[in-house]
Amino acid sequence: MKDRFKDWNLLHKSVVAVLAALFVGIAVRAIVAIDAGFELKQEAVVPYATSDVWSLITSNKGRIRWQGQLVDVQRLTGEPTETGSTRLIFWKVGYKAWHAVEQTKEVLPERVFATIQESDKDHRWFRVELKPEGECSTHVKVSEIIRPMAYNKRFWFFREMEEHEAKWDASFDALERWLANTATACEAGSEAS
Repeated sequence: MKDRFKDWNLLHKSVVAVLAALFVGIAVRAIVAIDAGFELKQEAVVPYATSDVWSLITSNKGRIRWQGQLVDVQRLTGEPTETGSTRLIFWKVGYKAWHAVEQTKEVLPERVFATIQESDKDHRWFRVELKPEGECSTHVKVSEIIRPMAYNKRFWFFREMEEHEAKWDASFDALERWLANTATACEAGSEAS
């Protein structure tokens, strides 16, 4: 009778090993999430001059038009393209709305625009890099690092990654639509040809 259950010990050990791996994984995730930030990147080549893209990315009204979930930008000090200038920005996702203070950290005209945003909900580091690839072609690279203030938001952030990636997909679509309506540099060149 004892021979029929000789593999019971192996089953018991495998169940314990799976449970131990699960708890170790949760513990590691909990430790990593203590001071975690999450980086999102998106890039595309748009068929417009760098000067046109730059003006839409750095102006307060332009950012509302193309950047997803951003509903208003109010100037506090300086112009957006001045290092150290500040703005009050308003976000909305569904029924949730919040505001943050944004400060320009780095500006390299028509190449780099970087800011830091601080709110009660999260801290965000936003960076846009432009690389001309021709007279009427620009490589746009956006990176955003989000560090939620609440520990549980940092722990479960992976559940929101698709939502943030979809925001940047929609933002790039809006950027191209607005550039099609407002771009002037390449239109002048195409009419001359």
